[in-house]
Amino acid sequence: MTPIRRSDTGWTEYRKACLVFVYRSFLFVPGARFDRFGKAVAAGADAVIIDLEDAVLPVDKAQARTDTLTWLGAWRGRHLGLRINSPRTAFGCADLAALAGSAAATRADFLVIPKAETAVDLEIVAEALGRKIPLIPIIESGRALANAFEIAKQATGGVLFGGVDFSASLGADLSDWDAMLTARGTIAAACGSGGVPAYDVPFLDTADTDGLTTSTRKAKAMGFSGRACIHPGQVAAVNAVYTPSAEEIADARAVLAAMDAAGGGVALHKGKMIDRPVILAAERLLASVR
Repeated sequence: MTPIRRSDTGWTEYRKACLVFVYRSFLFVPGARFDRFGKAVAAGADAVIIDLEDAVLPVDKAQARTDTLTWLGAWRGRHLGLRINSPRTAFGCADLAALAGSAAATRADFLVIPKAETAVDLEIVAEALGRKIPLIPIIESGRALANAFEIAKQATGGVLFGGVDFSASLGADLSDWDAMLTARGTIAAACGSGGVPAYDVPFLDTADTDGLTTSTRKAKAMGFSGRACIHPGQVAAVNAVYTPSAEEIADARAVLAAMDAAGGGVALHKGKMIDRPVILAAERLLASVR
């Protein structure tokens, strides 16, 4: 994966800053179905997320946790994430306790934190694990949206829009693009401020490929870097939207080459001055190249 960079200082520090991996697509797989983990990995998504939260019934959570951590302990691949339960719940505390004492904690590339309400939720997870791992919180409520900028500052792996729970909490229609415009815009702006990728909510109608493509293009235009998927059949369409053309890739590389050649001084590309927003846009584009 090619990283984007975070920094508010000069070019040298900018190039050395924290690296954040950008994924075009996530594919969720239920934590209670460890027999599907291998199939999910082979489905072509940039990353797979094993879900211990919504996809697992309360009575099955303990067994799903055990099976998942056992499977993860033997995992030797890349780009696999784990959605734990909210750290505000007993199930989430149990997930963190099990992870902290398990070899599986070193196998996951990132953790997804559902129902994050404040930045403190992420601090709790990071301190409980005692190791650095990218955290991707899910904004799923009005309170979370009000704290989006603070959450994004602590979201070392990006932020995922939990539109299903968010729309339900408002009594809004998730399928209506305009109804979710404020939420998406706020999350995109918060992630832009924090220098991390924003990821869009899954498209729930798995049979509507045209609708998936259209809404994904709209999300991309708003600044989202990728999207979650709930069915393997959605992955190709999402990846296609977030895959840049050969011309776009060449242009982005030329921008960064011009900046490198200038050694941090003033640089031009196609007669236009290169500034930080142009560099960041080029880095973001190259981060989606596979």
